[in-house]
Amino acid sequence: MESESPPGVIDGVINFDKPEGISSHTAVQRIKSILKIGKAGHAGTLDPLAEGVLLVLAGRATKLTPYLAALDKKYTAVVKLGEHTDTLDREGKIIGTAPTTGINSEAVTQALKAFTGVIAQTPPMYSALKVNGTPLYKLARKGLEVERKQRTITIFDIRLTAFELPYITIDIHCSKGTYVRSLCSDLAESLGSCGYVYALRRVSVGAFDITDSCGLDTLGDGCFHTMDETLSHLGEKTLAQEEQKRLLNGAVVEDSTHGYENGAALRLKDTRGNLLAIGTYSDNKIKLITLLGKSPRNS
Repeated sequence: MESESPPGVIDGVINFDKPEGISSHTAVQRIKSILKIGKAGHAGTLDPLAEGVLLVLAGRATKLTPYLAALDKKYTAVVKLGEHTDTLDREGKIIGTAPTTGINSEAVTQALKAFTGVIAQTPPMYSALKVNGTPLYKLARKGLEVERKQRTITIFDIRLTAFELPYITIDIHCSKGTYVRSLCSDLAESLGSCGYVYALRRVSVGAFDITDSCGLDTLGDGCFHTMDETLSHLGEKTLAQEEQKRLLNGAVVEDSTHGYENGAALRLKDTRGNLLAIGTYSDNKIKLITLLGKSPRNS
């Protein structure tokens, strides 16, 4: 029997548990087919090797991607020590080996301390990051390697959870922009060896946890979240009818009472609590950025 779209899914967010072996794009296409969704995308790509939380955005919720990019993430990674691959994961070609003698759980725990806090990281060649308009992975497939600028990331917590050489398992809580494959490779190097990601599972994105996600065979109401729920990490502002019209006409709304940080994104709601748009706050003024709800002009 064909599945029907649950109420509200057209403009909602799905907390999807992506299985290993398919791309994030393929996952979205399968969900679209099952639920008969016309427009959908995802926030935060997972490699085919990786599994876990993938936020799938449907309908107007596809506009939310920029506001979800800053959410922190948690991963469980299994690292195989002693071998190095060109992709920094098990799907790549082994291009080097190194001994693992002398590595014990205490050494790993000690090494992890250097990877806690604000650190610099070089993006891997096998990544979607673009250089002069070309994704790095396309250059890597041609055997090319180019200089990559280091980026600053934050590792809020990283700890060893299992040790059974040549495999170690680590839990990682990190900021946006973190390349787990690079992190694991750097960790292995700091241990005097080399290594690659053997398995990877994303267990949360912001408040979206793997325990609340669902797979292709369990898609249902419990997986779907409204746009307002999805943006609960943002502040909010209730707008009077006249303020709504001002914003739609390109004007700003004065607000000197809330003390938001400059540049903060806000959920803008009508007096009934309906989400209308996302705006930004700066110098006691709110400006419309992304329209999400029904325009008051058409009310």
